[in-house]
Amino acid sequence: MSKDGTGGILVERKVLVVDDDVESLRLYGDMLRRAGYAAVTASTGWEGIDLAVKERPGLILLDLRLPDITGLTVLETLRTALSTKSIPIIVVSAISKDDDVMKAMQMGAFDYVVKPITYDDLIRRVELVFFSREGQGEGDQTPVLIVEDSAMDGSVLSEQLTSWGYQVTWVRTGREGIEQAATGNFDIILLDGLLPDINGFEVVKEIRATERLGTTPVIMLTVLSGLVDKLKGFESGVDVFLNKPASWEELRVRMRSLTRLRGMTKQRFVLSEVVGVITNAIELTEATEPRHNQKVAGISVILGKRMGVQGHGLWVLEMSGSLHDVGKLVVRRDILSKPGKLNSSEWAEVQRHSEYGEKIIKPVHGFGEVADIVRHHHEKMDGSGYPDNLKGDQVSLFVRIVGAADSYEALTSDRPYRRSYARDKALEILCKETDEGRWDPKVIAALSASLDDLDNL
Repeated sequence: MSKDGTGGILVERKVLVVDDDVESLRLYGDMLRRAGYAAVTASTGWEGIDLAVKERPGLILLDLRLPDITGLTVLETLRTALSTKSIPIIVVSAISKDDDVMKAMQMGAFDYVVKPITYDDLIRRVELVFFSREGQGEGDQTPVLIVEDSAMDGSVLSEQLTSWGYQVTWVRTGREGIEQAATGNFDIILLDGLLPDINGFEVVKEIRATERLGTTPVIMLTVLSGLVDKLKGFESGVDVFLNKPASWEELRVRMRSLTRLRGMTKQRFVLSEVVGVITNAIELTEATEPRHNQKVAGISVILGKRMGVQGHGLWVLEMSGSLHDVGKLVVRRDILSKPGKLNSSEWAEVQRHSEYGEKIIKPVHGFGEVADIVRHHHEKMDGSGYPDNLKGDQVSLFVRIVGAADSYEALTSDRPYRRSYARDKALEILCKETDEGRWDPKVIAALSASLDDLDNL
């Protein structure tokens, strides 16, 4: 979590949640803190307005149903006040009527989310706000591809997007759209559902089939309005489905959100490549453990999927597995490669690698969860781990997964002090330790059910 010079939390990492439901306030607060944000809560509209002025949060999550005034009134009030007009507001509400959505968007909401919302979805949307660059122009010459056969619609759309600051390329057929998209030069694609050669659904499928284009956001603008058409669009890979004539206000907000998401995805891709470089450096430090970190990352993802982890959570597991031993870069190499038993001072130094790792990773924006897992990946359910002797529920699910993945991979690999164990023997050892209270039985059960998948890593 970012801090200022006095140790306080920076304003831009603070989120105000305005909701009259106590359970929602608790749930969102826990989600935000888990992802490295500070949460401030209000249970009434006027309290929310007061806290927005006093706390100056970097983002506000706002419910529409409040006990004193409506959420739309709160939104309007905050948008007209000089001190709060620039604070992004995401409406999180059980109300899903189109009229309310449009009113909120027209009044300046950054995004609109219908309850219930998952952890992954909430944090992804919050990060869209915090990953945006301070002072960035709306379009900032972001390259956009328009695939539209209508001369009138294409011309009007191009002119409008250009006025918002986007760099526009316009083509009129599906095949031209696919060829342009294949260059990988666009951060967002807008296309019609009905095109003269192939329909928009097929265009999206071909774009999505190319791995390097798999994350490019796609908005479908079409006269098709039936539920079947919308479902077909989402199944083909469309991110947003808008009917013609589209509201400029909604299109503007959707594009702003999607282009920021694209920027975040690009940043994560670059970070992932950097992580690969760091991982290679760790492997060179520990020459006896080829691909250990990559394997731990792979095992963690496999276990996570088997245990129902999705989306952002799988990314966190992959990054944590890749970086869990990054602190060993600070540990003396002669200790790490010592063939015999370590003395007490040497063992104490090795144990500190988890603390070193946290210090290395924590300053990286968006890596708060990863830093926490790196610090605690040697904690055990019975409190016998290190560095904080966490016990039971204090050990998070992700820590349990990465810890078990690390232990299994270590058991099945050669070490300076012993030869590797066969997979069945390694599982037997972990099961025995589980009976003794060290591991989560559900994680070890998932590991046992995944042995064939692990052999392919």
